[in-house]
Amino acid sequence: MRRGQLTNTSIVIVILAGFFALLSFFLDQQVIQKEDTIRNIEIDIQNKIEKVNELETNITTILMLEDRVQLMTNYYSFFSTLFYKISLKLEKDDDFKKHFTSYAKNYIDSFIKVNTSDIIIDLNSLRYDLTSMSFYHYKYENKAIKKKVNDLFLFENPLKDSILKKIEDSDTKAEEFSPDEIYEIYKSLFQINKEFAISIEKLNDISNYFDKEEEKESNELDLFTVKGKKEKILKNYFILISILAQILSLMMLLFLFKNIIKNRIGN
Repeated sequence: MRRGQLTNTSIVIVILAGFFALLSFFLDQQVIQKEDTIRNIEIDIQNKIEKVNELETNITTILMLEDRVQLMTNYYSFFSTLFYKISLKLEKDDDFKKHFTSYAKNYIDSFIKVNTSDIIIDLNSLRYDLTSMSFYHYKYENKAIKKKVNDLFLFENPLKDSILKKIEDSDTKAEEFSPDEIYEIYKSLFQINKEFAISIEKLNDISNYFDKEEEKESNELDLFTVKGKKEKILKNYFILISILAQILSLMMLLFLFKNIIKNRIGN
């Protein structure tokens, strides 16, 4: 065998060594690409987690607000009716009236006045608190839901301005209200109290909207998580096969040297 000349076996070994070296290089490039893919998936997962957390926070806020409103409407529904019935009995039922002092009707009418004032204050307070809640500022794609959010606790007071001024004036005494005005106030309590019920219905719709959004985002998060796991497994396979290819390439080189030495000794 002349120097520099390779046998057929040596040529095959060189080809195999080159193939495994190229395979290892190719797999290393695949590992780098998979790392980029996994990094992007992890960013998507983090974004989805933040989105899901935001939606869950909105759902919790709405449910707490709904409970608060429900307590208010139950309170006003009960006491507004109770106070007016007592006031009516004190006005028209002499037998009922004799069990109370002469100031009883004024006290009860004062409760009706205060109740009306409180319900207006509570509605305005709810509206004010609403504007500081996260779901109020959420970017809604559904225009119908967005309108329901914007309309929450907005109401038109059914009372005449003259009666409303008396109610808002803390110095106004109950006896200054006529029976007709007390009746108008009583009726207005029901109409204003309806705003709580209307708002509860809107809050239910808004909550359902966020439930669906949260479910959709959670499903997408699960898909990203599964995809991320698959990409990590694939990357690990590439790393293992790349290491194996490097080992095989080195083995081919060892076989090549062995074959060259063997041939030289033989010659």
